[in-house]
This record gives sequence, structure tokens and C-alpha cells, in this order.
Amino acid sequence: MRTIAADRGWVSCGRRRPTAAVRLYCFPYAGGGLAAYQPWAARLPEEIEVWTVCLPGREHRLDEAARTDLHGLVDELRSALAPQLAGPPAPVAFFGHSLGALLAYELARALREHGDREPAALVLSGRADAHHPPRRRMHTLGDDDFIAAVQGLGGAPSAALEHPELRELCLPTLRADITAAETYRYRPGPPLDCALANWAGDADAGVPPDAVADWAQHTTGPTRHRLFPGDHFFPWSTPNILTPLLKDIHPAQ
Repeated sequence: MRTIAADRGWVSCGRRRPTAAVRLYCFPYAGGGLAAYQPWAARLPEEIEVWTVCLPGREHRLDEAARTDLHGLVDELRSALAPQLAGPPAPVAFFGHSLGALLAYELARALREHGDREPAALVLSGRADAHHPPRRRMHTLGDDDFIAAVQGLGGAPSAALEHPELRELCLPTLRADITAAETYRYRPGPPLDCALANWAGDADAGVPPDAVADWAQHTTGPTRHRLFPGDHFFPWSTPNILTPLLKDIHPAQ
């Protein structure tokens, strides 16, 4: 499957669909990249064109330093993606998990602030709303404790740290991503007006479902709260996760 990159590799699309009804942009969790969403892109219907955000410090951007300042990273994302988001006419939706939820939300705000095209729908997953400070402070830990903390979360980042060669490669990027997420601070501003769905895992020890539900206060548009069985990486352990995703990126359904 041919990959099409846009503007310095910030996003990639495995298959362009010019007549798509929705363009879905997927934002990664800490340490994540294109690989996390490739299975979704293959399984979603033809009406959805999937673009995956690739941050510096991973995959085809491995030679770039990962960013530790989330607001600065959002500024870069807006500059890179705003021209692409402006057209074609299909509505745009954002999905973000954990770190990706913050990126998706703050990018939507930045687009509005600069008069750019905003997403019609946001799906924010596995992250307490923007007002909540992080419950964990992992980024200040020494390497051994940091690795143990990440492994306690499970998921793909934990699996990568089990292999010494991969650990050396991915540890700086993972630490930078978690630093960006844990040092983020909300800047007050008007709410969005797009549809907003928030997703939580019922066994996610670090992200209480009620704190995830608080994302509803950040839009004047329709909201939906979903609680799934599973830990922090529930979107990748829930067999039928694409069914609610399709409903939430089509807010009229």
C-alpha cells in the first residue's frame, strides 16, 4: 500500500479516497506513530479517508528530535496541516488517544484562533479533560523507574521497552512525549462548537472516567461519553471499536 506524505512528513495516508465523506486524522499516544492506526485504516469503509499524524522522533522522522513542549508542537502542526485541512470539501474529524487527545483538542483550538478550517467532530480518548493536571509524574523519573512506570501501562510502548535494542531507540522519544503531556497546562479560552465524544477505559488506573467525561465542557456542540472495558490502551483491545468510532465521527448519526 503506497504511503502519501504531506508537508515534511507530518501526516501520511495509506490510500487516498477523493470522494470520501469524512477525512479522519488520527493523533498518536506517547511513543506511538503510524503503525498504531494502520489496522484501522484497512478496516474502515471506503467513505472514510484516514490520515495519521507522525510526530518528530519516530518512524520516517526518526532523525528529528521529539518535542517536549505541547503548545509549541501544536503550533508546528497547525502551520503544517492548515493548508491541507482547507480542502477538499469533505468534513474533517480528529481522533486522539492520551497524548493524542491533547494534540487533537489544542490543534482544533489553534485552527479556530487563526481562522483556519476546524474539525466537525473530535473523539478524545484515554485522557482527562484539559483542566485536569496529570495524576502521574513519570517524566522526572530515572530510566529504570520510568521504564517500570511505562510497562505498568501496557500497550505497544511497554512491549517495545522489553527489547534492549528497541529500548535504546525509543526511550528518548517516549520520555519527550510524556514530558509534553505531563507539563501541558490548559490556557483558558472560548469553547469549541464541534461535536465531541470522549472515551474512557473502565480499568484505566490513571485516567478516571468522570475526568474524561469532563471534556464535554469544552464545546457548545453535541457531546457523547463512552465507557469501554479495558485499561489505558482499550482502543486496541476492544474488538468492535470502529463501530462507535464511525458513529462519533458522523455526529448526525
